[in-house]
Amino acid sequence: MQISGIKERKFKYKAKEILISTDFDNGALGKIKEKEINVFDCRPYEDKEYKYLFPGPDQQACFCFHFRLDGCKDKKIKFLFHIWERRKEKDTSIVYANPDFPVYSYDGRNWERINNKSLVNDSEVKDGKIIVVEQKFKKDRAWISYQYPYTSTHLDDYIKIIKDSPFCTVEIAGYSTERRKIKQISITDFEIPLKKKKIAWFTGLQHPAELGAGWGLEGMIDFLLSENIVAKEARERYVFKIIPIVNIDSVYEGRGNIHSSLKNLNREWEKPDPVSEVRSIKKTLDEWKAQGNPIDIFIDFHGFSVKEDESWYLVVLPEKIYKDEKQRNEYKKLIEVIKKYIPFARSGPHPSIGFAAGTGYRQYGALSMSIDGYVYRWPIKGKSPDLSSYYNLGSKIWGLKDIKACGAEFIKALVQFSKEGR
Repeated sequence: MQISGIKERKFKYKAKEILISTDFDNGALGKIKEKEINVFDCRPYEDKEYKYLFPGPDQQACFCFHFRLDGCKDKKIKFLFHIWERRKEKDTSIVYANPDFPVYSYDGRNWERINNKSLVNDSEVKDGKIIVVEQKFKKDRAWISYQYPYTSTHLDDYIKIIKDSPFCTVEIAGYSTERRKIKQISITDFEIPLKKKKIAWFTGLQHPAELGAGWGLEGMIDFLLSENIVAKEARERYVFKIIPIVNIDSVYEGRGNIHSSLKNLNREWEKPDPVSEVRSIKKTLDEWKAQGNPIDIFIDFHGFSVKEDESWYLVVLPEKIYKDEKQRNEYKKLIEVIKKYIPFARSGPHPSIGFAAGTGYRQYGALSMSIDGYVYRWPIKGKSPDLSSYYNLGSKIWGLKDIKACGAEFIKALVQFSKEGR
């Protein structure tokens, strides 16, 4: 079966013994064909789709897939994931976000990695690879995903759990191109006046393949709503405004990065007429500022990792753009404190023209940056991730619990910064 056209991503495929479908939130798969009974050729993307997963010469290609199996109990099933790893020799690997896929779940909420897998060359495609995955399923229904999926359904369920906290309010930050609500979670101690606090605004999942961002932000929220003494201090010192999913249409459609307009949302922030997601979020920011409120910190989260990982990268603005010396010194201190709590984090200056991070400073005056981190450890310094090296090294993915736990480290860093940065 081949799915024709990038918009037509929801389907049901009747195999000889099982049913495979993507007709749910975040469901997607490019192509699937039953090679023999319970052996499936899978392509996470169509060949033509690869060309614009990340449009533009300076961007990396990536993808997602997420599908459901019905009738799989006691069946050993093999998936052959055909991967066109690069378009050109020097391209970053198409699997830069997660080479250790997939994960599986019996309830769509709790996920485990599939360990029985191997890497072979694809005889049909030059430089192509096939990741061979085998799993015997214990239940009749299971979900298979590229990595731990962070979906709008999950976010809605999570909001139902936290919304009654006295420290939490749920707001609408904007609307997507297809008129889905972009949820914003605000956390603070509401009994302490706003004027005594810093305002920190966080965004995530502009690029849906970077799913760790959603889980990392959720880990922050878990910590902020806890009884931990540092969390209590954070609520007293800050108002946190957190948007876990910006690109909510693409999350629903199971896209790796692109928006239905084929635009990269993180290049839209300083355009005169950006896509709806960016335009409506900026309207919310503008209204907040118009009320006389500050935006002290603005951080756009992409990937996410754990405290002990060396793949953290802080995309910071060149310090010289902060004209005010006090603010420039605060910015240096913010970077320094984050690195104390995330000790392997590296950083580098980037003007971020058109990016959310650049807009955070140029339009809203915030201490602003992007933060990225992979969900796996990549131990080879100076070399871009590639499948062969990854499999030869036997590297492993970070656990979801560990990724969420790292969210607390950022909150601790910001509390420390509020003490030192003045």
